[in-house]
Amino acid sequence: MDKFVKDITDKQKQLQLFINNDLPIIIGKKGVDLFRQNFENEGFFLEKWKEVKRRLDPRVRGARSSRKILTGNTGDLGRSLRYIPEEARVLFYSDLPYAEAHNEGTTTAGRGRSTTIPKRQFIGDSKELDNLIEQEMDKFMNNLFK
Repeated sequence: MDKFVKDITDKQKQLQLFINNDLPIIIGKKGVDLFRQNFENEGFFLEKWKEVKRRLDPRVRGARSSRKILTGNTGDLGRSLRYIPEEARVLFYSDLPYAEAHNEGTTTAGRGRSTTIPKRQFIGDSKELDNLIEQEMDKFMNNLFK
């Protein structure tokens, strides 16, 4: 009986360490990749972003007429996605000053503070992120109890 209690206690400690330390790093790395994919897909998973005016304007020519939404000339917004692993959680963010305006949408953007930017969410809570967490937990639990 003592061996059983010791084994369960050890597994409990391993699980706690995984949840507090390893899982946030794993989810952080994979989550950033998942959110970057939103730029490629031009939407927040299954929710497509509102079309941009420049692609609808027949006068616009060259790369501007076909460039993906929110990539700009540089693609800095998608590359700016980062994460901070914390105990038992992870924080995703972009340090660009305009990231929140695009992710949340705003009516107070631009030099005159009267430009509307529609919400084009690329980072945040999602079923896809929850599924990723569940998959990593299942993988760990299967290895822990095999």
